[in-house]
Amino acid sequence: MRRCTKLDWVHQIERLLLEFYPEAEKVRLVMDNLNTHNMGSLCEAFCAEKARSLAKRLEIH
Repeated sequence: MRRCTKLDWVHQIERLLLEFYPEAEKVRLVMDNLNTHNMGSLCEAFCAEKARSLAKRLEIH
C-alpha cells in the first residue's frame, strides 16, 4: 500500500486549484478524515500568504 504524506496532499491540492480549476472561486472537496488532510498541512508546506490563498478557495467536507 502506498503511503501518502502531508506534502503529497498539499501538492495535489495546489495542482487541483492552480492547474485544473484556476478560475474557480471555490472548490468543494469531499474527503476522508485522514490527519494529513487539513488546512494546517497547507500552512506547514507553504508560506502563510500562499497557504491562505489556497485555503480560502477550498470548502472541505
